[in-house]
Amino acid sequence: MDDSTLISSSKAGLEHMLSITEEFYSLNNTSANHQKYVLISNSLPLTTTSAILPVEFHLSLSSLNDIPSISVTPLSITSSFRFLGVWFNIKGSRDFVKKQIASKCNSFAATLRPAKLSAKQVVYFYNSVLIPKLEYRMQVTHLSASDCYAATRSVRSLVKHKANFSRSLPNPILYLSQALGLINLSSHLIQCHVNNLFLMANSSTPFIQRLFVYRLMLIQFRFLIPISPLMVDDWSFWSNMTIFKCDYIACTIASIVSTPFCLQHARFSATFPDLTLPGHTPLYSCMSPPCF
Repeated sequence: MDDSTLISSSKAGLEHMLSITEEFYSLNNTSANHQKYVLISNSLPLTTTSAILPVEFHLSLSSLNDIPSISVTPLSITSSFRFLGVWFNIKGSRDFVKKQIASKCNSFAATLRPAKLSAKQVVYFYNSVLIPKLEYRMQVTHLSASDCYAATRSVRSLVKHKANFSRSLPNPILYLSQALGLINLSSHLIQCHVNNLFLMANSSTPFIQRLFVYRLMLIQFRFLIPISPLMVDDWSFWSNMTIFKCDYIACTIASIVSTPFCLQHARFSATFPDLTLPGHTPLYSCMSPPCF
């Protein structure tokens, strides 16, 4: 049986649900492995230093259920869990994504290192097979250039080994299209995120258009920006804020600053209002980032 994930909102409600579930299993002559049940609760502290104790669920006994209780140990609130093929993290941490990316790269390098492949063949497999997998896992997550660099270290080492290059060879040479053409993960992800944002901003669906404008207005309100977020050319005032790091659209707009491209409103209308607020001098331009 597949793993069962229980998202805790009400213990009494979960006990009732588990009782019905056991009766359903009895009717269908099946059973569940209670050891595989996963409990996620947002009532745990963000920093759990002590051991997490199991939670006891008392079930209602009936002619179809003779199991009095089920004990499940909750996951730490800083842990990540998978539900219906999607990964979640209550704390909003991106550490689990970094670990997944590094694990994929290390596994890729370990698998291909003993294989009799040329450097160009390894680069082809990396660009065509591994990069789409990494892109899928990071489609709503922004990682810094240093994080991407660290995660793909084993792949660069493998390519240099297959090409009989020295380890001291500058890495940018590997990325040159005139040379091996290895895809730079950081640059590739910025391109993907910006492309997704562009498609969202120019969606043919009115609802998506209004949703995008609403998100811009929300970013403007939460970050105290007097102009449209699309017009901000320096995000250093907000880059260290947790609220910024957890905002995918804000991070994507900020990443555009490092590229030759920019997004702007083609026209102002009821759908795309002018987000410039009245005033003369933005507060963030008068203060240092820590004071702001």
